[in-house]
Amino acid sequence: MILTDNEQLLIGLIGDTHLPSKESEVLNNIINDFKDKKIDYLIHLGDFTDLEIFNFLQETFGKKKVIGIRGNMDTREIRNVLPEKIEINLFDHKVFITHGSGGPKNIIQTLNNKFDLKNYDIIIFGHIHHPYNERWEDGKLYLSPGTPTDRRFTDINSYGFLRISKEKIEPEIVFL
Repeated sequence: MILTDNEQLLIGLIGDTHLPSKESEVLNNIINDFKDKKIDYLIHLGDFTDLEIFNFLQETFGKKKVIGIRGNMDTREIRNVLPEKIEINLFDHKVFITHGSGGPKNIIQTLNNKFDLKNYDIIIFGHIHHPYNERWEDGKLYLSPGTPTDRRFTDINSYGFLRISKEKIEPEIVFL
């Protein structure tokens, strides 16, 4: 799924866009930032709400460069196309990617109860609409880019990046 000869990757992270159309100034500003920073891959963590957004991202960055996860608010059409979770290995770091479920206060516990995450180094998720970037005592990095568009369930809008190599894992949250 993610292949590279590079010594490191820069991955753009976005989720919970909840956009009815690709005509969004916020989305276009984020896309321009991703282009300016020359991301290698883009991960969308679900709640597109319309397959047009996923297709638009693939047209913009290339089909092999966009990874999508279905979210709880996505249409049946999206659920038929995108998986609930993805497991990948990047530079010997085991990465688990999912949308998430449940309330925001218990998201880490919910993720660990629903999935067996003990063998993963990085858990990337969405759903809670808040940015989350914490390394736990067990060494696992839990990372959520938040939402760039919602103003109903959060007062913080954001997206993110993950720079990763064999030696480093550098998450970044960008606040709007």
